[in-house]
Amino acid sequence: MPRAARVLQAPLTLALLLYARGGGGQQPGTAPGPAAPTAEPALASYVSSRINDKAPPMTDRATDENGVQYLIEFDELILTLRGNHEFRAALRYRQTLAAKGDHLGRDPIQKMTVYGTWSVVNGELRFVPDPKRGGSGLRILAGTFAGSRIELPFDYRNGTVSRRAKVVLVKNDNII
Repeated sequence: MPRAARVLQAPLTLALLLYARGGGGQQPGTAPGPAAPTAEPALASYVSSRINDKAPPMTDRATDENGVQYLIEFDELILTLRGNHEFRAALRYRQTLAAKGDHLGRDPIQKMTVYGTWSVVNGELRFVPDPKRGGSGLRILAGTFAGSRIELPFDYRNGTVSRRAKVVLVKNDNII
């Protein structure tokens, strides 16, 4: 099988929807009390620290009904929340496939970047990918955020096998 045919053509299905708990604030004329929950996450970059409860990279191997082997390795996800309620999600990953009985190689790291908007509605933080800027065909899932940590599930396809993974992102002030 030629090397070019080995690299999967379909983009990963990356889902982006976060769920924020709480909201609320201080009523006018009342004394300050305990700090209210953050109504929105900090505008910052968040970097994957765990994928399916393990440190990245996370590797997944699947074999379809025809015996074709698929290997995907998630290297890093950086989610940047920007002003004007815009986001950028940059994923570094590796996808490789091999015919039945062939040895799986190690293809180069690939990159996927998705842009879009985010908003907080009724305590939910929603990400709407822009189909013209890398977000075509993305599914939206629910996640959570608290302080400097975001937990985000995402769906991806490894050949004909669909999977769901959970990534934990931690705020990183060293990323511009």
